[in-house]
Amino acid sequence: MSASPQSFRAALRDAVRLRDCLALAVVPAAALAVFALPPGARESLAFAYRDPTLATAYAAHFVHFELDHLAANLLGYALLAGFGYVLAALAGCRRLFGAAAATYVAAFPLALSGLNLAVPRDAVGYGLSGVNMAFAGLLGLVLVVYASRFDDRIRARHAPGAFFAAAAVVSLVALPGGRVAFALAATSALLALAYAVSARAAWHSSSTSQRGVGSGWVDAGVLGAVAFLGYPFVGFPAPSSVDGTVVNVYAHLLGFCLGFLVPYVAVVAGAFDADRGFLTG
Repeated sequence: MSASPQSFRAALRDAVRLRDCLALAVVPAAALAVFALPPGARESLAFAYRDPTLATAYAAHFVHFELDHLAANLLGYALLAGFGYVLAALAGCRRLFGAAAATYVAAFPLALSGLNLAVPRDAVGYGLSGVNMAFAGLLGLVLVVYASRFDDRIRARHAPGAFFAAAAVVSLVALPGGRVAFALAATSALLALAYAVSARAAWHSSSTSQRGVGSGWVDAGVLGAVAFLGYPFVGFPAPSSVDGTVVNVYAHLLGFCLGFLVPYVAVVAGAFDADRGFLTG
């Protein structure tokens, strides 16, 4: 598939579909509907670690008690899911994005709540940020597939390089100023570099040349990359407590890692051939 014969705006109009946008809007609509409930009803839907239920394990991810918390999560969702969808649609991997998004919304709330029980504590969990971080993980994979649209030497198997680059940022942001943070960041950066070197070696052995692309295509990719590498500063703030609430960095990290690994493993296993672009649908 060549990008040059078609302008970016024309390709964007062809790629983005109303039904997909309506499907993505279900998540913020659910969060807004829950926020409209009385405070007591919202409290009953929050996930209590000492008294967990399947209903609250799922519903808690749509619960918010403060307007600024709701607004921040909805903005993050629009940014991550929005960029992910647009880039996936332009790259011809709509089916991959749709399958991953459906998994995040249907299964990840239960999975993240269940994994949170591995850390015993007397606390209550709520908020959409864990699911948002899953979309952040997916964005890393989609960015690589999007780049492969313009250079056939780039493959989905190079995506862990992007993941480890973001992991280095996460380590420095979530654990500032410590030796552990530096060690994790350095290890992640070295792994990202190893993937970059491996990819560069593959490029030198290939005779395929890069396709010409317009500024609109490049701008979309750059903005997606900025969102991918910049969102950890939002999702992994320095440890702090405000009004008795603590950001659940553990759940955010789980969401990010699983959000990348699940679709990446599906691609590697052959469920989706992201390198051949047959995923348009």
